[in-house]
Amino acid sequence: MEKSSPTRNPFGSFDWPLFGCFIVLCGLGVLTLYSSTYFNQIHLFYKQIVFMGVGIGLVLILTLIDYHLYERLAYLFYGVVVALLIAVEVAGKTVYGSQRWLPLGPIHLQPSEVAKLAVVFVLARFYSQERALPGQGYGFRELMPVFVLLGIPMFLIFTQPDLGSALMVGFVGGTIVFFCNLRIRTLVTMAISFALITPLAYQFVLKDYQRDRVKTFLNPARSPLGEGYHAIQSMITVGSGQISGKGYLKGTQSKLDFLPKHHTDFIFSSFAEEWGFIGSLGILAVFVIFILLGIDVVRKSKDKFGAVLAMGALSIIIWHVIINVGMEIGVFPVVGVPMPFFSYGGSSLITNMIAMGILMSVSLRRHIF
Repeated sequence: MEKSSPTRNPFGSFDWPLFGCFIVLCGLGVLTLYSSTYFNQIHLFYKQIVFMGVGIGLVLILTLIDYHLYERLAYLFYGVVVALLIAVEVAGKTVYGSQRWLPLGPIHLQPSEVAKLAVVFVLARFYSQERALPGQGYGFRELMPVFVLLGIPMFLIFTQPDLGSALMVGFVGGTIVFFCNLRIRTLVTMAISFALITPLAYQFVLKDYQRDRVKTFLNPARSPLGEGYHAIQSMITVGSGQISGKGYLKGTQSKLDFLPKHHTDFIFSSFAEEWGFIGSLGILAVFVIFILLGIDVVRKSKDKFGAVLAMGALSIIIWHVIINVGMEIGVFPVVGVPMPFFSYGGSSLITNMIAMGILMSVSLRRHIF
């Protein structure tokens, strides 16, 4: 397929439905964060407004940039991110027992967030150059470089330790691998290998507190004031919203600090408390529409690099939503994954904004012949 060419009117084919859906999510995120912080942490809301403004501006800038630039810079960017992850091991800032942040003056960068983008860029570059035999899909021999490219950042992130981000990098990379046509035999072998390796990893790779999280996920009542506290309080908060919710700014579980991290990892619970089951279905419906529009961008992309790049960017947002909502309603263990466009935090928000900008860039150029 031919690469896109410049256009005199860059916004002539602007994807307004996708962008409009994105703005709705950002608006609801701002409203929810205000409700979660106005009682005693309003300064975090004002900081997030700045991050949000910068992020939306970044989306518009990235929309104008031809995404083929990322194809040329993919391996360089990947190398820089790996270097940053190594730097975290040496000079990173430790918070709550995890060494994840790299102080850069007044800014604290979390390289594990940027690593998700680096994996998307480098795998899109890898798959844009055909390596599989036509009609046969990818086997283990063709996938060995992929395993290496994924394994390096996952290992460095896991040692911080940050199991949630390491799994997210793996899920995003796995989505791209699956999207790019695996051989059936390879897929079955990988599934069996995963099933065999998982119990060994649980026993010999996970740290004690990580194993406790898995046990608590299976039985939160085993430690209601310890490891199970977050999960229990999150489910109580979601359930307390019932059908229609307590009303905006009227949530009590978060305002009275029964629910920890109600402005970051557990912000969906705060939303569910105030808007109830109906409101929760509504926000998930908006995300579903957003994802369907993103899939349409992937499907109509003009070249393979753009399709894989868009799929990878979209998968970052998809997996954040699935894991975050799942852990807040007790379906998944608590692993510290934020809600896209809702949770407080600069690094995570900017990463999702960049993913959105990539989607918009690919969408814009699918209409340029």
